Amino acid sequence: MLARLGRAAALAGLLGLLLPAGGADAQSPDDGQALDVRRLSPDQRRRLLAGDTIGYQVTESSETELGAGVAMYLPVPLARMAEALTSPDIVLKEPSITAWGPLTPGATVAALAGYKLAAGEVTESQDAFDAVAGGRLNLAAAEIEAFRGARPGRGADRGAVAEGGAAQWRALLLQRGQAFQTRGLDGMTPYARRGGVSEPAAVLRVAAGDARIVGHVMPRLAEALLRFPAEQSSTAISQFYWVKRQVQGRPDPILIHHLVDVIPQLALYVERHVYVGHSYNASQILSGAVPYEDGVLVFSSNRVSTDQVAGLGGELKRVIGRRQLRGEIVKRFDRIRAALVKPTAPPKEVESP
Repeated sequence: MLARLGRAAALAGLLGLLLPAGGADAQSPDDGQALDVRRLSPDQRRRLLAGDTIGYQVTESSETELGAGVAMYLPVPLARMAEALTSPDIVLKEPSITAWGPLTPGATVAALAGYKLAAGEVTESQDAFDAVAGGRLNLAAAEIEAFRGARPGRGADRGAVAEGGAAQWRALLLQRGQAFQTRGLDGMTPYARRGGVSEPAAVLRVAAGDARIVGHVMPRLAEALLRFPAEQSSTAISQFYWVKRQVQGRPDPILIHHLVDVIPQLALYVERHVYVGHSYNASQILSGAVPYEDGVLVFSSNRVSTDQVAGLGGELKRVIGRRQLRGEIVKRFDRIRAALVKPTAPPKEVESP
């Protein structure tokens, strides 16, 4: 009985991780098909042109990874779709994000002044001050020591404890953001775990391979993701943001790398979570739009790494997790569709004279 309750609690926690507040499940089937944007199967073409979203397979490389893909057809020009995909709104207007700010190269800690913890979030600071390797926070050994050294003295009120923790999170986000901006994946410090470390860069190295879906028009994209900031396309634009996002009912400090590129054959959008405070280790969303029929084929390959789907009951957790991850993509696609495609009004009835 206790084991069943434990598994149920783990699954409930997983749903909170993968689906932002107010999210919904996806109805796209997980049929295991791949997606070739150059040659759709007759069934895929029929369903897309009928207005359906279709799921496709994103191959996972370990028991801690979840992968899911979704595609849809929109009867809009590529230029209009490019505006939507390359706008920062697609990153920052998620309902679960409660605060955010840009993190430009050369920024100081003042750029993160908006990252705050309220007195009601004091437990987030206390957890960080008490952090240990293998706990529920993603911290390197040196970061654990830094939090311990920043612990307020006895008698500090809740507001001072909350602000002390927030200040240390701001310093951490700045340091990790600068390291990624200058060294890319090689600058991602591993998380301390009991008896070892977890490498958040590892999942992003695997995720770079998802670029094969557009390899026929952007053959060096995978290499650009692996070698950032070196060897970038002359048309690509990278931006960085810190966000405070509600994940599993808790504020989560996250660093996002947002890369966009537009060429005549493709509008590309890549979102990489290069640091995450808790619940998952790293993630990547690779979305694009290519001309198709009288509009565009829009697709999104999503990958997330989380220790919560490993171990006992892992396969069931991964099945549910993929479904929820796909639901998150569909929800984002629905927002894009609503913004770009105006509903057709029914024809007015003509009154008889």
